[in-house]
Amino acid sequence: MAGKKIFVDETRREISEHGTAGFPVTVNHDDLWMFEGKTVPVHWHSDLEIGLPREGKATYQIYQNRYTLKPGEGILINSNVPHSCCSPDNRRVKYHSIILRPDFLYGDFGSDVEKNCFRPFLQNHAVPCLLFRSEDDCGKQLLQLLNQVDSLFCQRPPCFELLIKGLLCQAFGLFFSSQSETVTEFVPENKIDLDRLEKNALLHPHPL
Repeated sequence: MAGKKIFVDETRREISEHGTAGFPVTVNHDDLWMFEGKTVPVHWHSDLEIGLPREGKATYQIYQNRYTLKPGEGILINSNVPHSCCSPDNRRVKYHSIILRPDFLYGDFGSDVEKNCFRPFLQNHAVPCLLFRSEDDCGKQLLQLLNQVDSLFCQRPPCFELLIKGLLCQAFGLFFSSQSETVTEFVPENKIDLDRLEKNALLHPHPL
């Protein structure tokens, strides 16, 4: 039986959409043994990805670094960062991933939420990922929020989209506020272009 694949272009960018245009969030329940070679090959996408091991240990390759996680731990992978996932001991690994387009949470480019909360992380290539563990109070809260997102996505009660957005906003607020020393304010090389885009976004906001 053919294994599950990640479809990519010539640059290894994943070409499959995550969620829909109206609700750009998806939650996947995956088993590494279902993929070809029992591994998720190197790929990247502009969406943010949260990996949550549920059974066994999962090793995420992020650039030249490897992070081995077990249930009760998680990883937030930054936008446009190449990553892969495998088993460090060739044992079965099951994990959940929450993948979302960041502007679903921050709204228009140039908004205070985008500029003050998301931009220092999204455009900081020195921070390709953030780790969290249930042993920490913040990590425990994060896992509780993300588990609720998982449940709502599967059950889809009335207004689940709004409930999920609210939970994700809380989760990312914890992510970024707890990592304020790691995700610091910086001045990117393309600041002039960013300022121009920001002014354009404020002058021509997206219609509701």
